[in-house]
Amino acid sequence: MAIFSAPKPPHPQLPVIFNVSGVVGAAPAKNLREDVLLVQFAFKVIADLPPRTESPEVAAAAKAVKLTGIADTATINAIRALQQFRADSKHNPSKVVDGRVSPARGGYNYGAAIWTIANLNNMVKNRAFDIWPRIDKIPGCPVELRQLVSREVTGVRKGSG
Repeated sequence: MAIFSAPKPPHPQLPVIFNVSGVVGAAPAKNLREDVLLVQFAFKVIADLPPRTESPEVAAAAKAVKLTGIADTATINAIRALQQFRADSKHNPSKVVDGRVSPARGGYNYGAAIWTIANLNNMVKNRAFDIWPRIDKIPGCPVELRQLVSREVTGVRKGSG
């Protein structure tokens, strides 16, 4: 089950993130449906909304991702493409390229590198800045993620009123 939290220590660029509860992507991974949908939806937003600042490889890989909730080859390829792009950049040379999105633990960074889930959150935020963190307002947001926002961001729980 994906969660919404504030990394400790806080990060000025991204004070809150949607985090996965288990690893998403290449084996071994938990690949819980809501976590996988969160990662896949981030790639959908990256593919569909400007700015398009990623490499052509990241853009092509993101476009191939479908919202299935299953960590398929397209999802793993997109994760790897993003990780490779970040590893090749001068800003994140310590980035691990393993095709896996792990839960961000202990902050925005691990060592000198940024968690992939934090990268994905930041990229979505930069494309939907006016509504962040209300990702449920982004066209095409899956029902499960709208429920995540209700549960974690707005505090409205199903059946409460």
